[in-house]
Amino acid sequence: MSTDQRTGTGEGGMDGFTVFAAGAMVLWVVVEIALRWELVALLAGPIGSPRGADMLLVGIGFPLLAGAIAYLGRRRGIEPADWDYEVSLRSIAAGIGGVVAFFVALLAVVLAITAIQGMPDPGTATPVVEPGAATWVLAALLIVNGIVVPLAEELAWRGVIQTALMDSYGVLAGSVVAATGFVLKHVVVDGGADPIRLASLVILAAIFSALRVRWGTASSTVAHLGANLLSTGIALAAL
Repeated sequence: MSTDQRTGTGEGGMDGFTVFAAGAMVLWVVVEIALRWELVALLAGPIGSPRGADMLLVGIGFPLLAGAIAYLGRRRGIEPADWDYEVSLRSIAAGIGGVVAFFVALLAVVLAITAIQGMPDPGTATPVVEPGAATWVLAALLIVNGIVVPLAEELAWRGVIQTALMDSYGVLAGSVVAATGFVLKHVVVDGGADPIRLASLVILAAIFSALRVRWGTASSTVAHLGANLLSTGIALAAL
């Protein structure tokens, strides 16, 4: 896609798209930290569940945040057609293939880390929900983390931010920068990541960015939905 018709200046350099993408990534991190660190602490008491408060805030905040980034992107000239949401059997199949590739790659990483470090202590794992969480909290976790989060993050990170970065730096470099920002966002918001969590983030970011390039944001969204729904469902089933 040509940047001549928009506010970017082509590949390389701190053009308008680069500044926009950097600002959008910082905006996402700042808002997510505010939602998940500060507001959750205020809402957890009245709600009666920290995880329930987290899911309520994310379920409302993420779509609004993605919408704001999409709006700001459109003001820069990144229109919905540039987000590349073309839905086809091929893009859906590629997204499903991305889910399979993620779990295969993650299994290989887990086996490698286990062989080197031994089995992790189950008692050190952070529970997905607090003990005795109500049914609505479990349902909210599945719906928000499994559906709302992927839809919002794919619009913002692949549809808008990666598009801007690819216009600035080319497909390969722009995709790598977008994927790196996506990984760092999670690490910062989570306050760190153990080796398996970090590996899963790197694998997911690489798959999503590659799918966005080859088959569009519809494909990366299918992969993100599948990965999050299955991961969340497995975690809940293990409770």
